[in-house]
Amino acid sequence: MQPGGLLEQLVTAAQLAERLHMKRSTVEDYARRAVIPSLKLGRHRRFIVSDVEATLQTLRDEGRGRLL
Repeated sequence: MQPGGLLEQLVTAAQLAERLHMKRSTVEDYARRAVIPSLKLGRHRRFIVSDVEATLQTLRDEGRGRLL
């Protein structure tokens, strides 16, 4: 990953929800239940897009994608 690449991939729950075509509350729930990876920065939760996409692909490959 190039310098600055990680910061460019950090998104909010609202941004991730829009990208994944989900409700923000669903993204937040999945993060609280550790279904998708997230980072807590103080009181704020952020998501690394590539990590979330890799996790979702793994769940789909395992046949657990319907749980999402």
